[in-house]
Amino acid sequence: MPEGAWDCHAHVLGEPGRYPLASGRSYEPPLATLEEYLALLDDFGIARGVLVQPSVYGFDNRCLLDALDRADGRLVGVAVPSPDAGRADLEAMHDRGVRAVRCNRINPGGLPPEVAVGWAPLLRDLGWHVELHVDLAPLADLAAFVEGFGVPVVLDHMGRPATARPEEPLARRLLGLVRDGACYVKLSAAYRLTRAPAPWSDVAPLARAFLAAAPAACLWATDWPHVDTPSPVAPNDLTAALDAWCPEPVVRRTLMVETPELLYGGA
Repeated sequence: MPEGAWDCHAHVLGEPGRYPLASGRSYEPPLATLEEYLALLDDFGIARGVLVQPSVYGFDNRCLLDALDRADGRLVGVAVPSPDAGRADLEAMHDRGVRAVRCNRINPGGLPPEVAVGWAPLLRDLGWHVELHVDLAPLADLAAFVEGFGVPVVLDHMGRPATARPEEPLARRLLGLVRDGACYVKLSAAYRLTRAPAPWSDVAPLARAFLAAAPAACLWATDWPHVDTPSPVAPNDLTAALDAWCPEPVVRRTLMVETPELLYGGA
């Protein structure tokens, strides 16, 4: 890994007795502690990480915020504030290390995109971005949708096209967005797009296509602890996939160091 590398998407999941799970959740999460995640970063040789609020907690961000408090500044967060949250709420999250909000409409109970649009002036003041985990295929004008947030937008997990073929209709549109500088994209969770065994060789063409379109708009992530997946994910499969997608040291530094530092403000 390049010096100063970031993992731009992971989750911490605490004891249910301390952090109650949302009643409408779509999966049963494993226990995934902060200590385990930091050990994973150390094993990979990764300096910094981004914790993303998982859908199983709904708008209750206590597990995320508590982990940020205990991470000694090594981690930043992507939160899912309640739709009725105001400036004071988001500023308090910022002080604890949050740098973005997530709109997850793939899993139940997420933040509606229109709420994030309404927060645009506040998000700009804070220097935050919006992270999208939504079904983009039905949208006729993706560029207008992304532009409507008024702040930088990051697409989770390669935008979640129906397949990982670059010629797939949504994938083509997503590649155009990235090429035009309209958004960022996380090269992550290949196992959610694949029809092949690890290290998911059929996803490599799409990952490479995003990097060819705009390497400075791409981010890399482990998606640890790989919740709601049909089979376990081994750390060496993640690194094997990364090697296949991005063997060039200069591009890998852009992907894993320069772009994350720009997006997360070096926080």
